[in-house]
Amino acid sequence: MIIALGISPQSAIAQKYRVAPVITKSYADTPYYNGMARNALKNKPARFDFMKFRVLYVRTRQYDPIGETALKTINDLAYIVIHDENPERVAGALFAYQAEVAKHLAHIDVVMLALSLAREDKRFGHPEFFEWMRDGLIKTVLISGDGYTLNGAYDIITLSEEVILFNRLNFQKNETIPVKEGIVYYNMHDGEDMQSGRKRTVFVNTSIPMKHLEALRVEQKETFTLDIGKQ
Repeated sequence: MIIALGISPQSAIAQKYRVAPVITKSYADTPYYNGMARNALKNKPARFDFMKFRVLYVRTRQYDPIGETALKTINDLAYIVIHDENPERVAGALFAYQAEVAKHLAHIDVVMLALSLAREDKRFGHPEFFEWMRDGLIKTVLISGDGYTLNGAYDIITLSEEVILFNRLNFQKNETIPVKEGIVYYNMHDGEDMQSGRKRTVFVNTSIPMKHLEALRVEQKETFTLDIGKQ
């Protein structure tokens, strides 16, 4: 059965963004993202806009380009579900697990972890759903550019998308040159096509995750400075 992803190369180019969105304290798009996540989990729509889903995730309170905290939380909750003998604790952990996965359903690492857990234990969901979500997210990255120039750079919203992108392109990188020009971050990866052996450079626009991490560093530095001032 073929599932329509609801995206096309033309719509991807039309919706493409080259500058990271301004990070605000309002996080006004969080309810819209949460609504799309619930709809995906409940209905697995035949025409789901994975690109819009990724863009909305970037503008949520929970957006995390690394995902380390979410992955740890999911693993910890899964451990309780699998090993705890208290039914109430298991039920509570499973509910919290499902909520955490939904919060980060546009994060490819979370989807890959959820897929692995679902394959081991049906309480964690249907593997077919997470395969569908995985393929939709990856296809969106693949159609976001061609990687041959900065203007055609692939767009990523999480750092691990870059690794998965290389796997799908069958590209072996040999050297990476990170570049910042104004407010635009991008990586130039020199390497070769593993199938043809041809040398090439792949451009990846990393503005979204890097601007977010930069803003977090500034915020943490300001908070630290304020705390020092109180002493």
